Amino acid sequence: MDIMVVISQMLELFLILAFGYIAAKKKVVSGNFGSQLSNFILSITLPCMMLASVATMPADTNNSDVIMMFIISILFYVVMPFIAYLIVRILMVPKEDRYLYMYMTIWSNVGFMGFPVIASIFGESAIFYATIFNLIFNVSNFTLGIMLMSKEGRNALDVRKFLSPGMVSSIIAVIMFACHFKFPELLNDTLKTVGSTTTPLAMIVIGIALSGISVRSVFAEFRLYPYVIIKQIVLPLLAWVILRNVIINPYLLGIVIIIIAMPVATSSVLFANRYENNVALATKGVFITTLASVVTIPMIAFLLM
Repeated sequence: MDIMVVISQMLELFLILAFGYIAAKKKVVSGNFGSQLSNFILSITLPCMMLASVATMPADTNNSDVIMMFIISILFYVVMPFIAYLIVRILMVPKEDRYLYMYMTIWSNVGFMGFPVIASIFGESAIFYATIFNLIFNVSNFTLGIMLMSKEGRNALDVRKFLSPGMVSSIIAVIMFACHFKFPELLNDTLKTVGSTTTPLAMIVIGIALSGISVRSVFAEFRLYPYVIIKQIVLPLLAWVILRNVIINPYLLGIVIIIIAMPVATSSVLFANRYENNVALATKGVFITTLASVVTIPMIAFLLM
C-alpha cells in the first residue's frame, strides 16, 4: 500500500465532494436534487456495486475470511454501543444529545464513503467484504439506531425498512458468493458500469448535504474536536491493537480498520430529521468528521503499511 496513493485518492474524493458543495452553494442544483440523487444511489448504483463485487472476488478466496468478517461485523455492533456510551460520558455530552452522539459513534459512513475509499485503497474485490459489514450495519441501524434516535423507542421500528435495496442486494451478494454463482458477463459488466458511478455521485451528495450548514457554526462546536480524535484516531488504533492478534490476514484487517475509521454516517442527518432530533448537530458531526477524514484515513492507512 503506497501512502501517497491513499492521500491522492482521499484528496480526489474530497475534491469531488467540493464540486457538490459548490454546485449547491451556487444554486446549480437544489436541495431536492441531493435528496433524489441520494435515493438513486441507495436504490440503484450502490446495489449494483455490491452485486458486481462478487465477480471481482478471486477464485481462491478463503471462506474463513468471509466468516471472520461476519463475526467481526456482528461483534463490532454488539460492543460499540457500550463504547459509545463511555465516550459520551467522557465528553460530558448534555443529556438531550447523548443518544445522537452515541448514534454518530456507532454507525460510520460505510456505504456512501466507505465503499469508494475501500475500493480506492484495496481494490474492487474488497467491496464484497465491505458489503458483509454493510449488511450488519443495516440490521443494527434499523433496529437499535432507530431506537436511539426516536423518542418512541421500540415503537418506532419499521420492519419494512429491512426490504431496502441495499439490504436485499447485500443478502443476494452473500448468497451468490456462497453458491459460487456469477451473472453472465454482459449483465455483470452493466452492473459494474452503473455501480462505478457510486463513488463520484456519493461524494457529490455529501457535498450538497454539507452546503446547507454554516461552516462557522461547525467550528464553534468545540466538543466535536476531541470527538473526532477519539472516533477517527483512537478507536481505529485501539481496534488495530486488538484485532491484529485475531485477524491473521492483513488484507482483511486493513479493510476492517479503514471501515472503523470512517466519518459519521450521513444517515445520522436523515434519522435526526425523521425523528425530530438535533439535525444541526448531526449535520455538523458529518461535516467535521468528513473533513477530518482527509487527514485521519491516510494516517491510519500508513499504520497498516
